[in-house]
Amino acid sequence: MEDQVDQESLIVQLRTAFLQQNLEPFDSRDVSKIRNDDRAVLAYLKNCRFNLEKSFNMMSESLKWRKSFGVNDISKTSFSEDLLTDPYLYFKGYGKHGEPLLVLQLQYHKKESEKLPDLKKYIAYLLENREGAKEYQKVIMLFNMSGCGLSNIDYDFIKYLISLLTEYYPDILDNLLVFEMPRLLSAAWTIIKNMLDEDSRDAIKFVNKSEVLEYVEKEQLPISLGGTNEAAAVNVMENDFQSLADKKQVTFTQQSPPRRTTSTTSSDGRNTSDKTMSPLVITPQETLTFSVQQSNSESLPQIIKMSNNREVQVAYKVKTTAPEHYRVKPTVGLIEPGQDVEVSVQLTPGSAVTASRDRFLVQCTPITVPFKGDITEYWRSVEQGKVTEHRLRCKVVMNGSPIEEKVDHLMNNSLHVTAPAPNVADRLSAIENKLKLIEQKTEATHRQTRNTLLIVQIFLVVSLVYVAYLFYQEYNLLQESIAADIPAEHSNPEL
Repeated sequence: MEDQVDQESLIVQLRTAFLQQNLEPFDSRDVSKIRNDDRAVLAYLKNCRFNLEKSFNMMSESLKWRKSFGVNDISKTSFSEDLLTDPYLYFKGYGKHGEPLLVLQLQYHKKESEKLPDLKKYIAYLLENREGAKEYQKVIMLFNMSGCGLSNIDYDFIKYLISLLTEYYPDILDNLLVFEMPRLLSAAWTIIKNMLDEDSRDAIKFVNKSEVLEYVEKEQLPISLGGTNEAAAVNVMENDFQSLADKKQVTFTQQSPPRRTTSTTSSDGRNTSDKTMSPLVITPQETLTFSVQQSNSESLPQIIKMSNNREVQVAYKVKTTAPEHYRVKPTVGLIEPGQDVEVSVQLTPGSAVTASRDRFLVQCTPITVPFKGDITEYWRSVEQGKVTEHRLRCKVVMNGSPIEEKVDHLMNNSLHVTAPAPNVADRLSAIENKLKLIEQKTEATHRQTRNTLLIVQIFLVVSLVYVAYLFYQEYNLLQESIAADIPAEHSNPEL
C-alpha cells in the first residue's frame, strides 16, 4: 500500500512540475492528456525507474517531438498506397503474454531511401494507434534480419526506431528482437549499440529460430520466421487497433459465419457466381499463378478481377497469409453497380519457393445505402455475417514448370537426394539441413585453421627465443675471450 501511495505521489509531483512550465512548445492535446490521464504520466515514470528528474526531462522532450513531428495530425491519408501495401511492416501474431508482434522486414529497407521520411511517420502512426489500445498494452517488435546486407543497415533509421520505442512512446516496448542477424552485420550492430543508452541496449535481444520461441509461441510466429501462423497480417488501412487482442487465433480456416463464394458456368462458357451467395464475380476462381524466371526474381503482376453485377455498391478488401511475400494494390475499395475492379498482385523477390503455401482471401459485402465516405472506416462496422469470402491458392511457375519440380531437380542433382520429399516444406527442410551441415564443416575447418595458426605462432615464438639464447651464449663466449686476452697481453710489461 505504501508503494502505491508513493507512486500516486510521484504522478502528482511530475504532473505538477510539467504543468508549471511554459507550455507553448507542446501540443495542447498532449498537455490535456498529461493533465487528465494518470497512465500517460506513469509511463514516463516507469520508463525512468521513477526518477523524477529523468522523467520530467523525457516527458518534455517527448512532447516537444510530438508537436514538431505532427503526431496528432497523422492519419492513414498521409501515406501513399505504395507505402501502405509494401510487405515491410505489419502486426501479426502475439507474444507469450499477449503482446502484439510488430514485424519489420529490414531486407526491404535501403539506406537513404526516398520513402524514409514517410516511413518514419508511418511507424509513428502505427504506434500512436497501438498505444491507446488495451490499457497501454506493450508490443514486441521483431527486426527480421535474415537476408540482409550492408545496404540494408541504416544507422539513423534504426536509432530512430529504438528512440521511438524507448523514449517517445515510453513503456510500450516489451522486447526488441533482432532475428537471424548475419555474422557480417555484427560489427554494424556493435556500432549501433554504442550509440544507445544502457536502458535501450537492454531492450535488444538477438535471437535465432529456436531462441525466438522464448518470446513468441510457434503457432503465433509467422511462417516466414519459422512459425506456423497462417493468419492474415493486419494491414494498417483496415486495422482496428482496439480489437487486435481479441483476434489472436483467427486464420482463414477458423473464421466463423462468413459465407463462401460458389461459381457456375454460363452457356457462353463465362464464369459466373450465384448472386444469392456472392455479390461479386471473381476471377480467377481458385488459383493465382505467378511466373518467374528464377527463384529469387520478381514475378509479373497477376490480376484479381472483381465484377459487380448487383444493382448496389459492393465493398471489398484483399488479405493474404504472407503479406511480406506480395505487393497488393489496392487492398480495399468500393465497386459501383455494373463496374469492374482489378487488383494487382506481385510476388516479391525471394518468395517463389514457399509461395505455394500462401493463400489469398477476398472479402466483399453489398452496401444497400449509397456510400461516399472512407471505405476503410466502413469495414470496421460491417457485421461478420454479411461478409462473403472467396479463397485463392497460389502457384508459381518457373520457366514453364511448377517450381516444385525445379526444387526436386535441384535436390536430385545438386544435393544428391535419393528420394524426393513428399512436399515443398520437407524439401526445404532437407536443403536447410544440408546447408547447416556445410556450415558446420566450414566452422570445423575454421577451427582447424585457427589451431594450426596458433601452433605456428607458438613455434615461431619458441624459435625466436632459442635464436636469442644462441646469440646470448655466443656473446658471453666472446666477452670471456676478450677478457682472457687482455690480461695476457699486459701481464709482463718489461717484455
